[in-house]
Amino acid sequence: MNILCSERGARELADAGLLARWPGRVDLVGIGQADQADVVFLTRDIVWPSTDDWLAPATAAFYDAMLAAPRLRWVHTYASGADRRIYHDLRARGVQVTNSAGANAGAVAQTALAGFLYFARRLHVARRQQLEKRWQPMAHDEVRALRSTEAMVVGWGEIGSRIGQYLSTLGMPLRVLRQSAEPVAGVVATGGYERFHEWVGQVDWVFFACPLSPATRGLFNMGTLEALRAERPLGVVNVARGPLIDTQALLAAHERGLVRHAHLDVFDTEPLPPDHPLWDCEDFLVTPHMAGTSDGNREEVVDRFLGLLARFLEAGGN
Repeated sequence: MNILCSERGARELADAGLLARWPGRVDLVGIGQADQADVVFLTRDIVWPSTDDWLAPATAAFYDAMLAAPRLRWVHTYASGADRRIYHDLRARGVQVTNSAGANAGAVAQTALAGFLYFARRLHVARRQQLEKRWQPMAHDEVRALRSTEAMVVGWGEIGSRIGQYLSTLGMPLRVLRQSAEPVAGVVATGGYERFHEWVGQVDWVFFACPLSPATRGLFNMGTLEALRAERPLGVVNVARGPLIDTQALLAAHERGLVRHAHLDVFDTEPLPPDHPLWDCEDFLVTPHMAGTSDGNREEVVDRFLGLLARFLEAGGN
């Protein structure tokens, strides 16, 4: 069985003992031998710096090679999600696609927490004062206690539940929205995604950590503004998918004082165009789809792939 991967991916698999574990049964091939590939191990270095909307030439060449590989049966991606067009195209050919959901859960949840605390602890104000070389201590009343700050986590997979764990440790009351609406222990309330507009005006922060689906696309939209109140402006963190939020609705909510702060790591269009108004929004933190970035991700992804590969071979893979 031939596994198509990048040079770096091949080194990582070899270092992890793949060839020694299955001698004579598994071989690693590069893009020049893509027509012989049975499996693809798709690592981040193949995709970077491409986005959902733009492909680097090297990424496009690798995608084309996958789509043209006549023997291809399975693709495993480093990514948490598998909703990019390439994965839909592969599935349409009958290729199995698996992802590495949860491999970067810790890093993503930590980034979400960092963005939240940046604003909740008013570090953005301290940073601005530093740049102005202005010493101005804050009054206690300016910094709200976290135990009186309620959050809603949208999505309760490995990332959402990790965010919830961090927030609970800080003493924050939580509400949870999830696809199944199955109750989560220790939270104020649990509901399905359809309750978003009912609850969004009753919390102080909302954390988006859910997959992009028909039920979640545009969850924050112009209708959301009707549920928000200026006397309790919302904070937003999105470390999931850009299209969960209608950007124009978010900007309108901010302009009307309904949304105070937002940390956005994902966007409708990536890269974010230089003239996009989000760049100039002083009350927002914009990061370049980096929430899951960590030098520990590769080892976790390799381990998951090897576990799936063992099952694949036991099930009859050659």
